Formats: sequence, structure tokens, C-alpha cells
Amino acid sequence: MPRMGVTALLLPALFAAVVRPASPVSVLVVSESGVDAYNEALGGLSAVLPAGSFRLVDAGGKTFDRDFTGALEDYEPRVVIAVGSRALALVRAHRPAIPVISAMVMRRSDAAPGIRRVELDIQLATQLAAMRSLWPGRARAGLLRNPAQLRPAAELLEALARKEGFSLLVVDCDGPARLLKALAEFKGKVDFVLCLPDSGLYNAVTIKPLVMASLEQRLPLVGFSPAFVRAGAAAGIFPDYADVGRQSAEMALRLVRGDDRMAEKESPRKVSVAVNQRVARLLGLDFRPEAVGAEVYR
Repeated sequence: MPRMGVTALLLPALFAAVVRPASPVSVLVVSESGVDAYNEALGGLSAVLPAGSFRLVDAGGKTFDRDFTGALEDYEPRVVIAVGSRALALVRAHRPAIPVISAMVMRRSDAAPGIRRVELDIQLATQLAAMRSLWPGRARAGLLRNPAQLRPAAELLEALARKEGFSLLVVDCDGPARLLKALAEFKGKVDFVLCLPDSGLYNAVTIKPLVMASLEQRLPLVGFSPAFVRAGAAAGIFPDYADVGRQSAEMALRLVRGDDRMAEKESPRKVSVAVNQRVARLLGLDFRPEAVGAEVYR
């Protein structure tokens, strides 16, 4: 998603903010620099939080412990926003005595109680609605998932799909070693396969053979990130990362104002759709990217 220009220019100033002279600070933001998706979220976050009301600490910095502890002491923030899984782990290790909001983290089975979060998971109904517009007439959906993740039972997912006019075949895969075998179970039974966010299944080692298998078996993959689509998924449905940042900032502002009457977790409010044109052509797919405003990767 080529929306990085302005945000990229702002980031050096944002990461330098923690060393500026002291001023009233309500929110401490922890994020790892150099990650495009996080940068987009930071752009949305900085558009909502008032100027001078937050400080940013680099989770990838060699002096993180000193910087984070110093920021807590010097600025006495009211809320911490941890952007990304590394930032969240570092923040949790410090156990700050103020509310923590987690953003840009995949759903975890061991989500820490008491930490509010804006999740990256997109509702099944939203995914299917996007696919209906992108590829009309294709109503046989497959869903590849890890049973270790805390997700609804297959029967409930199938019922939700029926309400959207889809049949749904759910195949469980408990580890990367079984990924290709699990994909093969969909052959001839579905029009496309939805892949859910799961760092335990999908990584730089497993995605390439999975994509090759999808091409050989003519099983279009629907990924969960721009990187997955660029790697060879036929399409992708993922959160609008800038809006995830705005959503997290709005949650933080409510906490700063003393309003803690909110859900522990929120789903993304906006989604983005992308299509890999080269893969679509190889598979002979008649996608309609204009119907959902999808970005086309050529």
C-alpha cells in the first residue's frame, strides 16, 4: 500500500520526540521503527493525538529499557500504547502501573488480561462480503486455521457463512509441517481459501511453498496482509493500518479522560483489499477490484 510518503517523513521527528524538553504528556507510544505497517498506524495515531500530548519510544532501540523507564518517570503518562508484538512484550516485561493498549498484534491465545487492544482479526462476514464483491458468483469458501488459536467452533463459522450466502469448509492445521497437506484437502471443494493471521503457520519459510501449491492445485489464497499478497496470494483482506492507529489513539484519549467504560477489545473499523494481478491471471480469475476499491499489485 503506497501510503507511506508523509508518514515516513514524520517518523524521524516522532522517534526523536522522547528527548525533547519536558511538556505535558498523556500517552507514551512504544513501536518498532522500520516496519511499514507500524509506520502507517503511527501516522493515524499522530493525526488523532494532540500535538505534544504523546512521546514515542523505539522498541528496537539498544537503549529501550533506559528510554522507556526514563519516559515513564519524566513525563508521567496516563496510558501506554504498544504497537506490534515486540513492543507489547517489552512493555509487559516492565509492568507499568498505568493502562496499556495493544495495537497491530495478531490475536493470541494467551492475551494478557487487563490489556485493552485493537485486534487485527477481521470478522468472517466482512471477509466474505468483500469476496462477494471482488469475485461474484463464487460462494464456496475454505478456511484454513490453527486449532490452537482461540476462535469460534467450525459449526458456528459455517452457520455465519450460510447467513452470508456461502458454504464454508473449515480445515484445521496445527503446525507448519502440515500446511501443504491441509491445503490439499480443499482441492475441488472450494473456490478460494481464507488464511487467518497466524505467525505460527505463516512465515518467510512456509509462504513460498504454500503459494506454489496453491498455483499447482488452482486454489486461490486470500491472505491477511499486503506482504502475503505480494508473495503470491491471489487477494488479501486486511485492516486499514492507519485507521487502526486512529482507533487506538481514540481509545487512549477516552482513558486519559477517565472513561474506562469500553470493551476490552475492538475489531478493525475499516478494511483494505488488494489483488495480485499476476497470480489472478495465472489462475484465470475474473476479479473485479473496482467493486471494492481494491489495490492492484502488478
